[in-house]
Amino acid sequence: VAFPYGLIRNLTTDNRAVVADWYGAKLPSPEEVNEQYDMYILPMANDFGGHFANEMKKITKFIKQLKIPVVVVGIGGAFSEKPDFSGTRPFDKTSREFINAVLDKSSKLGLRGEITGDYLKALGYVEGSHFEVIGDPTLYNLGSDLKIKDFKYSDDMKIAYNMTPKAPQSALEFLYNLPNAFKDATYIPQDIGEFAKIYAGMMDPTANPLRDTLQNFPNKLTDVAYASGNLKFFLNAPKWIEYMENVDLSIGTRIHGNVIPTHAGTPSLTMMYGSRLRELAEYHHLPRIAARDVRPEMTLAQLVEGVDFHEPERYHKANFEKYVDFLENNGIENQYRLNDTEGELAFDRQLREADTLLEAITPLSTVTNPVEIMTRINEGYEITQQKIIAQKDRLARLTKEVKELRKFKQSVDATDSPKN
Repeated sequence: VAFPYGLIRNLTTDNRAVVADWYGAKLPSPEEVNEQYDMYILPMANDFGGHFANEMKKITKFIKQLKIPVVVVGIGGAFSEKPDFSGTRPFDKTSREFINAVLDKSSKLGLRGEITGDYLKALGYVEGSHFEVIGDPTLYNLGSDLKIKDFKYSDDMKIAYNMTPKAPQSALEFLYNLPNAFKDATYIPQDIGEFAKIYAGMMDPTANPLRDTLQNFPNKLTDVAYASGNLKFFLNAPKWIEYMENVDLSIGTRIHGNVIPTHAGTPSLTMMYGSRLRELAEYHHLPRIAARDVRPEMTLAQLVEGVDFHEPERYHKANFEKYVDFLENNGIENQYRLNDTEGELAFDRQLREADTLLEAITPLSTVTNPVEIMTRINEGYEITQQKIIAQKDRLARLTKEVKELRKFKQSVDATDSPKN
């Protein structure tokens, strides 16, 4: 939601439309793109790594068939917090083929952070020639100026907190207990795997089950976040930013859960783990702490003591200029600098005229209207039913394939076995 919003907003003009697709599973035909568009821009995320290798192969094949410029804006990797890039990795070949396909059609790749830059250097690419570290474009939606309001600690602060299942358990326990100390602490989930439970009270059968097995994670309708209604699932960036403008502090283990508050001028504290959070938090100088250093028995007052919440302000302008230079070097016309003026961007006008922005979703457990309750449950049931049927069909096909392979193996074994 956050990343593409700023990019689409600042590339849209009265004479140029930006059309979004879903790269990976729903790529358009190369012929259609070559015929109808002038440039293909990939606002990628943490896509270097074994988890995205198959999708990256599909995208690489697609890019090779394009005859128009292709620009990657903000790609990162899913590595450990302090990775060792000596030696080789199983996905290196896939990464090289993707990088080379992009470089054939653009001047440089834009990377999210220095850790990803170190990975590309290990593959033999040169910073400045093949790639630039540009950070996360979300904050550049502001223009060259970033202002964060002063932080004042109080027992009745309005807090927004975010969590990821894979974060260190000690940090999750600290965050999970925040609503017990602060009545106005609101959980801000971002994972679509949580949406089914929030909207319809049902578990998504296709989602990663990890979050539903954790003790210190909001995964039950009886948990404070669900039972109190202090939970908001945002469906678009403008409403998310608007809400965060009235929050006193954002804290948690999701990078965009703290980038969006920073965009809104709200103090934030990122609990870093893995390369994804670390490289972006460090590049944008977001207030940060290692998640592994957070202990459940700590108080929030102890955690925020001495934190410089204005640190991102001092580095934003230089990062912004580097980002805009990257776009211009790749021939991408943009309106990022117009954010510094009082003029209205074409995208903002079009969005206002459309008036289609949806409000955040709150949990089913707090809905009192019987019609809405029935609607949500019915819609959730229909979607869950389709997913379960699809899973069972897939399981049946796999079971059949396994049986056929076993028969084939038995016939091969019988043929190869020595005769008496």
